[in-house]
Amino acid sequence: MSAAFPPPDALARAALAEVRAIGLPERRAQALVTLAAAVADGRVDLSLGADPERTVAALEALPGIGPWTAQYVAMRSLRWPDGFPGGDLVVRRALEVTTTRAAEARAAAWRPWRAYGVLHLWSSASSGG
Repeated sequence: MSAAFPPPDALARAALAEVRAIGLPERRAQALVTLAAAVADGRVDLSLGADPERTVAALEALPGIGPWTAQYVAMRSLRWPDGFPGGDLVVRRALEVTTTRAAEARAAAWRPWRAYGVLHLWSSASSGG
């Protein structure tokens, strides 16, 4: 049996209870439905080639989507090599800083390839090295 993620317009029309049934808390389910509606109506463009900074701003404007999620989506969905979820706990610990701003300052030299740095830090942390 195979399963496919529903298209954005279908997810945008889904009842919140249906989305919660996959194990999501209500606020996260609502954020997912809101995101699907924004993608379906064109407010958020997640297609390859979309402007990543515009997409990040559009994502952050949605309720329930913060900077970490917006940067992660830009890294993964848009394949943006400069996406940087500086608020990530693993990233901040690896960079030996306590704030997002400090992480961004520490990683500034990695521009425009910060996403690769993040992936390396996550990989190192998960492998214990």
